[in-house]
Amino acid sequence: FIMAAYTAAYIVLNTQKGRFRTMTKKYFPGANTGRGFIGHFESIVPPWEKPHYTYILKGGPGVGKNTLMKKVSCLARANGFAVEEFRCASDPESLDAVRIPQKGIVLLDGTAPHTVDPAVPGVEGEILNLGHFLHREAFARRRGELQLLLSENRAHYSAAFACLSAAGTLRRAAVTDAARSADLPMIRAFLREGFPLSAPGGTRTLFLRTPTPGGVIDLRETVGTDNTVFLPGILGAVFLREAAALADGTRAEVFLDFLTPELPQCIRLPDSGTMLCAVDDTHSTLNEFLLSPIPEFVSFALHEADLLTARAVEALRLCKRTHDAIETLYRPYVDYDRVDRETQALLEKLDL
Repeated sequence: FIMAAYTAAYIVLNTQKGRFRTMTKKYFPGANTGRGFIGHFESIVPPWEKPHYTYILKGGPGVGKNTLMKKVSCLARANGFAVEEFRCASDPESLDAVRIPQKGIVLLDGTAPHTVDPAVPGVEGEILNLGHFLHREAFARRRGELQLLLSENRAHYSAAFACLSAAGTLRRAAVTDAARSADLPMIRAFLREGFPLSAPGGTRTLFLRTPTPGGVIDLRETVGTDNTVFLPGILGAVFLREAAALADGTRAEVFLDFLTPELPQCIRLPDSGTMLCAVDDTHSTLNEFLLSPIPEFVSFALHEADLLTARAVEALRLCKRTHDAIETLYRPYVDYDRVDRETQALLEKLDL
């Protein structure tokens, strides 16, 4: 029975071998979600790897944190090191962090909205302050302009998260309704038979998709394995929900769905080299795992969720516009000569 189910499902699942090859894996450590901004910066270093030394970069907008992390990433790759880049959900062209596993090093933007400090300074990490200013008194006179821009930015984020919250409620209801129509015991048997779990251990939790000012950005192609299995349609989300329950307590990488961040969108099992991904594919089905037809409400809910997500992206574009204006306000007052000296000193210390 189980192998028959496996064979039937395998025909409709799309397994792609050898498609994804890259020295630079890219993730989102935080995402704009149906429950607000959620960050999992604690998962930048997988729990099953040795602790890394973290350089936490501080300073206001436009002081050079992103430029420094990009320099480190580029230099590491040029010298043959594998690199993990952690993109910013507010600007996917910018970095929130970069990790060089072979060197045991992380560089991390430790400013709001994901303020971070080293737990044991000097042992686990240190702070690098790039927020050196010229003409502080002159900058202070622009407080009113800055406060207006910050207030405008918060208003646009509030609108974006209102749309994402409504979209998340609809998608959550759609997954619940689809699960009621599914043969859950058969799905669980299929998962246990087809995808051996990893060894016991901690879970690494990140995102691969998020709404951004540039649209919904998808980084799955940068982290796919030799054996990536795509689970199509809303039942794919049900499969991933069940797979997460089975993988709980094992060494796994769980990539959350941005609308329903309590549910996974992808799960990677490092020990077997397998990755399962739910994908929005209306042309493929998993009807073999249905006990009854999926309710019509599901397609309506998913369509409305897509429209709301698109409206959220428009609001995030306005957030980016005001953030750029804030950076423009800061730049004339930053002591970039000092920033350059400290950047060069760190690059020499890293010895890449």
